[in-house]
Amino acid sequence: MNYDLIIEDLEKWNVDEAFFRDFYHAVENGEPTEELLKREEVLDSDKEMALNNDCIETHLTENRFFEEGRNVVLVKHPRYFPFFTHHHVFFEIIYVLSGHMQEITDDRTVDLYEGDLCLIAPNVSHGLKVFDDSVILNVLIRYSTFMDIFLNTIRDKSQISLFFMGNLYEKEKIRYLLYHTGGDEIIRNYILDMYMEQTHMDAYSDRIICSLLTIFFTQLTRRHGRTVVMPDRAGNQSEYSDEILNYIMNHYDSVTLNSLAEHLHFSVPYCSKLVKADFGVSFSELITQIRLEQGENLLSHTQMSVADISERLGYKNPETFIRAFYRNYKRTPNQYRKSL
Repeated sequence: MNYDLIIEDLEKWNVDEAFFRDFYHAVENGEPTEELLKREEVLDSDKEMALNNDCIETHLTENRFFEEGRNVVLVKHPRYFPFFTHHHVFFEIIYVLSGHMQEITDDRTVDLYEGDLCLIAPNVSHGLKVFDDSVILNVLIRYSTFMDIFLNTIRDKSQISLFFMGNLYEKEKIRYLLYHTGGDEIIRNYILDMYMEQTHMDAYSDRIICSLLTIFFTQLTRRHGRTVVMPDRAGNQSEYSDEILNYIMNHYDSVTLNSLAEHLHFSVPYCSKLVKADFGVSFSELITQIRLEQGENLLSHTQMSVADISERLGYKNPETFIRAFYRNYKRTPNQYRKSL
């Protein structure tokens, strides 16, 4: 694949970027904007957003970005797009292909440069400033994709794995991870591979992108895991929260409070308090949540019987699994599977 040609194409100015650029400079220089607003090739919605960024939607749902059957979407962030803060229900990767940008959250501004990569958790209020010719790529990942695809693949102690799992289960969320990959072309090329694969839009492209993304995360951990920045990690989480979650995720079918306490070399009462403090629920509630989400994944993506799934999850009999599943999803496992 000729990556130079892909980058050259990404550097080109499309119609909306050119309009936002010209409008931005006109306002900055105190020049009239009437002629710009008469451009017929520019969408009325773009003109409206340039005039008033308050009209830009701030809560972004999956339906707006993901077509049915798509789990990962890659988009080029439009340069000079009016700054606005927003939040969304999916995970996002921001990658600086070239140049510089600013990522702004409620309490800090982070400058990102070429090769920098930021993983943002769902429901984090943030905004992007790209007011030059920098090229920024956004990788959008469905919230459910980690549970459906990556949970059984990335089950280790990497910061990416703990970031995703922590955002699913921990009480104190990690808002983002920051990697400085510099001129690492291997990391860059995986992102460009996913971007180009998306152009096929056939029955196979989404599965290929998800596979590439899994390898990308593994390579990112291998090559830059020791230098990852986790600004929110100095919160109220105990130093054992990652170890607790990692152990449970690897033994959810058999783990007990006694075995977890023994693994951590703690007393059972102290271990119970630690789980409650870190995750906001009791040990049994946390185990049930993890088992049911695994069960939902197996119901959705395998042909395993309910009895076999129950056994895989560590339930002693299927009836216990069925009752627990019904309490959480308001339908039986078979009803859930038929509704897919």
